[in-house]
Amino acid sequence: MIILYVLLVAYILSINFYAFLLVKTLRDKDRENEITKQAAPLSTQAESPKKEERNLGKLIIAGLLGGAITIYVCMFIFKWRRSEMLLMILMPLLGVLNVYLWILLFRSGFHFFIIR
Repeated sequence: MIILYVLLVAYILSINFYAFLLVKTLRDKDRENEITKQAAPLSTQAESPKKEERNLGKLIIAGLLGGAITIYVCMFIFKWRRSEMLLMILMPLLGVLNVYLWILLFRSGFHFFIIR
């Protein structure tokens, strides 16, 4: 039974570390794009809408998998995309859901996963 707790803690830590790296990487790319736009204002090197939607999808999936709290906190620490309504509303809701499910798993002792 202890192995299940260790696996759950490792999963929680790894998904939150991935969420942190994802937010940091996307923020760095946004800053790089801003610098490029300022250096060459006539060029059309703007990020395509499909690529931006893909990045938003990665953030939402990472939040669903358990990294919502980290994404939300990193948005404030890095001062990145705080005007994005979907992220500002969805991430706290997913964070509450994630914490609830983690507590449920730890308190139940994984009994609802065991088939009798």
